[in-house]
Amino acid sequence: ICRLRSGPQDLPASRNFFNVTLIFYTAIGLVLPLIQLSLATAILSAIVDTALLVILVSSLLYFASHSARIIQTITALAGANSLFGILIIPLFLINRSKFANGEIAQNISNMDFMLLLIFYAVIIWNFIVYAHILRNSLEIPIFASFALTILISLLTFSIQNQIIPMGK
Repeated sequence: ICRLRSGPQDLPASRNFFNVTLIFYTAIGLVLPLIQLSLATAILSAIVDTALLVILVSSLLYFASHSARIIQTITALAGANSLFGILIIPLFLINRSKFANGEIAQNISNMDFMLLLIFYAVIIWNFIVYAHILRNSLEIPIFASFALTILISLLTFSIQNQIIPMGK
């Protein structure tokens, strides 16, 4: 799925696989906030993120009359996001440690710049895979799936920021 060669329909519609994937997604979602937030706040952030994934995607598929695809779609999204999270965490830690002392962008070495490019490339690829999964699940054009991906990302960010304000 992350190579855009298959879609969520190629995954088994298994509740067990769904549950394991969501647990893994929540665990990966705990690590990044834990870098900047307290343990309790990071746990809340991971749980809210997982709940929003389930609620927003389930609602979207339900209203699009594709309820039968909910398990596979959420499994695909949680699994893909988990894999990208595994890639992003070390890149975030490296970049964070390099610029933690307030270095300005003019002091970025070639290696730092490459790490930053890789970091953003992984984020963009994650976005593309998310849109690919939605396109397959909803049977919509790629442009519409990108628009939905942006909308879901903005909604998730907004709701999370209302529950857990940045910097707290």
